[in-house]
Amino acid sequence: MGQDLLGFYPQWYVPNFGSGYVVAAIASTHVLFSHISVGASFLLAYLLYKAYKGNHEEIYAYVKRYFLVLLLTSYIVGSLTGPGIWFSTTVSNPRGISALIHNFVWAWAAEWVWFVTEVALVYIIYYIFDKIDRRTLMHISWVFAVVSWGTLLLIVGILSFMMSPGSEKWFHTGNIMDSFYNPNYFPQVAVRTSFTVALAALMGLAIATRMRESKLRQELVREVSLIGIGGLLLAGMSMIWYLETLPDRAKTTLDFAIPEAFKNTIFISIILVALVFAFFYALPKANRSLAFLALLMVVVLGLTIFPQERIREWLRKPYIAGDYLYVNQIVARDVPAKGVKSEIPFIDEHGFLKVHPFVPASAKTVTPGNMLEAGRAMAMISCAHCHSLDPAGPRPLVQKLEQVSTRPDVIYQFIERRLSGDPHQGAAPYMPQIAGTDEEIRALAAYLADITKQYVESKRATEQAAR
Repeated sequence: MGQDLLGFYPQWYVPNFGSGYVVAAIASTHVLFSHISVGASFLLAYLLYKAYKGNHEEIYAYVKRYFLVLLLTSYIVGSLTGPGIWFSTTVSNPRGISALIHNFVWAWAAEWVWFVTEVALVYIIYYIFDKIDRRTLMHISWVFAVVSWGTLLLIVGILSFMMSPGSEKWFHTGNIMDSFYNPNYFPQVAVRTSFTVALAALMGLAIATRMRESKLRQELVREVSLIGIGGLLLAGMSMIWYLETLPDRAKTTLDFAIPEAFKNTIFISIILVALVFAFFYALPKANRSLAFLALLMVVVLGLTIFPQERIREWLRKPYIAGDYLYVNQIVARDVPAKGVKSEIPFIDEHGFLKVHPFVPASAKTVTPGNMLEAGRAMAMISCAHCHSLDPAGPRPLVQKLEQVSTRPDVIYQFIERRLSGDPHQGAAPYMPQIAGTDEEIRALAAYLADITKQYVESKRATEQAAR
């Protein structure tokens, strides 16, 4: 039996919330602070250049305070959430992380070297700020900026590969250069770099509230606000380029499957931030409320970064990496250069429940007596990476199937059509092809019909009680 098992891992299921939301919450916090650090590195290097040329002691004091805030936020919170991403993604989709490591191990190793250098430099700059000559300080700050941006350049290559390698070449060469510099790479670099500048400017306005009132402070607030507006404009233009490089399936998903609420909150929050920049550019004296800007940062986290991270995850589907590994951890196609073969034919022949090492023995073989247990196991390993099996959580199956049927035979036909992998049969481009024997798929349909029926009856009873 052991030789028939595939290398799957235990399923991490978070009831009523979803493992994807856990990852997105940690990742969004990390994106906020890591992006601030990249944008701030260039902003502070520029301000040190300006202070050096004009001999502005007040700007030096501002920059030093900014470095302290950077240490306490980006390089503490950011450094904690970074390993948090590793932990959460490893337990939520271990095969996905394994696939990325095997293809980008040296890119990741290089990123860690750049990151350690970045952390060392930010500490060095802060603690020797008043102990070295200003010219040397300025030069070190530019090195810090380049190193900080270097971490972004390396990570984006991996993130863009997760969307798509961009061509068939990588599948046959396995060369990292054929997957790293994919069509989505440079647009994503442009979007993220521009956005980091806007975030750094927003943080800069918050720090400027602690400065004493002066003409130089007003000039600084106006300049930082203008930089923020420029960052948002460049990010918007780069986003148009980015969207053009998405694979066709991702464009379809964006048009028809992404909730409008997510798109609207991103748009509204960005407009709000742009208006704040414009307001403080026009009235720099009004920039006095640290609480307001801190709240605005929370708004950006919740209404811009979190939805954006969720959308980016949705656009990758049905894959988690490289157009070959499904989000439910099944290898969906051959990668000759890596010696990787599609697991779908093997699973269809032997059964998903049988080849998965962590399915309970009582559910390995479908029988009339364990139909619901086997169906729940199928739902857990096939569907729960993206869908909640509970009434609450991300994309609950019962809420979707309520509109289909509570009959097992109808849901079986729906699964066969919707998850066929064939768009001519009505398959959704963002849904993995269903894998397993016919008995397993019927067990899945029976379980889904059962929980949907319970949900519908509970909902009806609640509505009647409320009358």
